[in-house]
Amino acid sequence: MGLELRFDNVCLRKPKSAEFILSSINGTVKASSLTGIMGQSGSGKTTLVNILAGKIPATSGSLFLNNVEKNLTERQNFSALVGFVSQDDIVHPHLTVFENILHSARIRLGRALNDQVIQKHVHEVVDGLGLRKVKHSVVGSQQRRIISGGECKRVSIALELVAAPQVLILDEPTSGLDAQAALSIMALLKSLSRQGITVICVIHQPRVEIFDALDNLLLLDQGRSVYTGRASDAKPYFQTQGYVFNPGLNPADLIMDIISGKVQPTSLDATDSKRQELLSGDTLETVPSSPYRNRRPLFNELETRYKKRIASWHRQVYLCVVRDLIQQSRQVPMFVTEIMGGILTGLLIGLAMYELRGQVFQGMFLAPFEVLSSAINYRLVTQLGLLGCLAITFAAAAPSVGIFGEEILVFKRESHSGHSEGAYFVGKVLSSFPRSFIAAFHYTTFYAVLATPFASFNMLLVLNFLYFYCIYGIGAIVAAVSSRENGPLVCLLATIVIAVFGGSEPRLPTVKGWRLEWLWYMSPGMWYSEAFVNEHVAPFAYLYNLDAASLETGYTFYRTGFDIGLMVIIGLVCRSIGCCLMVIRARTGWW
Repeated sequence: MGLELRFDNVCLRKPKSAEFILSSINGTVKASSLTGIMGQSGSGKTTLVNILAGKIPATSGSLFLNNVEKNLTERQNFSALVGFVSQDDIVHPHLTVFENILHSARIRLGRALNDQVIQKHVHEVVDGLGLRKVKHSVVGSQQRRIISGGECKRVSIALELVAAPQVLILDEPTSGLDAQAALSIMALLKSLSRQGITVICVIHQPRVEIFDALDNLLLLDQGRSVYTGRASDAKPYFQTQGYVFNPGLNPADLIMDIISGKVQPTSLDATDSKRQELLSGDTLETVPSSPYRNRRPLFNELETRYKKRIASWHRQVYLCVVRDLIQQSRQVPMFVTEIMGGILTGLLIGLAMYELRGQVFQGMFLAPFEVLSSAINYRLVTQLGLLGCLAITFAAAAPSVGIFGEEILVFKRESHSGHSEGAYFVGKVLSSFPRSFIAAFHYTTFYAVLATPFASFNMLLVLNFLYFYCIYGIGAIVAAVSSRENGPLVCLLATIVIAVFGGSEPRLPTVKGWRLEWLWYMSPGMWYSEAFVNEHVAPFAYLYNLDAASLETGYTFYRTGFDIGLMVIIGLVCRSIGCCLMVIRARTGWW
């Protein structure tokens, strides 16, 4: 059996305004029923279901689940018992139908069932939703959809249904579908309600067959209740108010016209007062509430049992890593582009240094041969460090944003469904290491072959990989605070600035004179450049006075391990900030 829902005095006021988006909405949804919410655009339908699903808080109001009260003025997490399907189909485009649903099942049922049972359960859900023919088809993106819109909507439903929720809330499940696909979806929802799931859906301009499938109906207009009761009683109710229904027309269309004021009662004179009476809610029909007594202990036990089914944190990390690696394996063009970015930048920097044959540093001879020193050049090697920062920036900035920026909506959906946000983020980070390492390896190889530096190849690879790692961390922050379209450019500009804070131009001694060295110390470019310069000049310690070089450049030599440690910390801090911002964005809808 599903849960019975009763909501009382649900109100939502616009921030810093006296205007209400929703005003005193009341209603009861019987267990194991199909309830439709109808109204004109802007009437508050989507806002109401978002509140009932716990996605946004209300200004006032209470929700009773089997007579157990939940305060709607605080953000609630009903994901253990209540599934929510948004209007947009938010699924992973590079996974198959089965893989998408299986991942959701493994996360939400991981503690309760073993993997063999979970896979069998997913097969049953797939077959039950009529997705057998496209089970192993990749879903595809909105630009290049591989399965149909109706099938994609069924996948969205399956992602929630696989966790066997007590309540399923859907925001316009028939939106964007043709008539036949829409009817098919509603028939599916009707079937689910008959199997014990309480279904609530927002419906816009339903055809006759869809309207007839509804058990209960809630009509909204201008944020207020106009009618709540049995769907079959809606027509007789409005007829008693003086409205005439043409037998040849869809009653749902006429009801929508009535609540919007386009149709006036013909058998009553006081048309204006009658409409105000409707909007006041004084004439509302109600669905009788089931005689639930206080079932808080039973409800709490049910909620706890559902929450305990979710897979452990480390198991979720593993599942997210595996999923991301599968996705990457199906994005070959993007992977090749990233590798080519590393190759091209390494090739260009290597060619720029080719004629120097590794002679990028010339200092003052050690005593007593100082007088034999020729022209001193401390700047070339530091400028080469700056070029290295810029090269890696151009190779890594855009891909670093894509890792998270492409899945902001997926992250938000999974966060609301009870998936661990931390596990998702850690899984993403771990799965990005191979691709960034391969890009760093190609960059280092082409640079080392052409520039022939005296520095160790292995150490250069470590430094370059860590700077890739830092750029990917900055990309996580940018992805959390910018749009998908602007993210790559914002990240590129931000990391160019960070590269300039490497201590080459302007020199660190000059920066210290400005008392701004603390800003440079926060940049990974500073520590990359210091280690990079050290590895290029340390082989000449037997010949040149490196203390004089350190004084001139401002870098401290012979502490590459310290530089590496700081880059690791900076990359970790950036990722932590990015994760926190993404969680805030997912939970609050922040921009």
